[in-house]
Amino acid sequence: GPKTTATSTTETNNNNKGGRTMDETEEADDTTTSFHELDPKDCLMKLSSDDWTPWVLDVRLQTENDIVQLPFTDRVVPHRTVQISDLPVSGDVLVYCKAGVRGKKACARLIELGINPDRLYNLNGGLMQWQQDIDPSMPRY
Repeated sequence: GPKTTATSTTETNNNNKGGRTMDETEEADDTTTSFHELDPKDCLMKLSSDDWTPWVLDVRLQTENDIVQLPFTDRVVPHRTVQISDLPVSGDVLVYCKAGVRGKKACARLIELGINPDRLYNLNGGLMQWQQDIDPSMPRY
């Protein structure tokens, strides 16, 4: 979909939780919580320049991780079974999957389980977008 950014004007509308635009609200699950979304290029820039060291969670299956993964992955837990105990107690968490959808579901699940949404970063477009934008040499499946 189109790129959207929250501005201070959208936050004045009380029906608009978290400063989401209409596009984002329609795409999201039935959660009123908001986690961060990062495109691969923004993610790489944040990792390399901001002294940002998130804990990195792959929410695909182990068999998928065996084929290809981000080299700085800390843990592999399928999105349907992810629990608070799978994460560190504090700090940011970068969540990724193949195309971005399971990552969003995993973030929503973790928020429902009580994780602060502000800690969670989903990799937009997942590994497929990372391959396209950052590292075309990564294996595809």
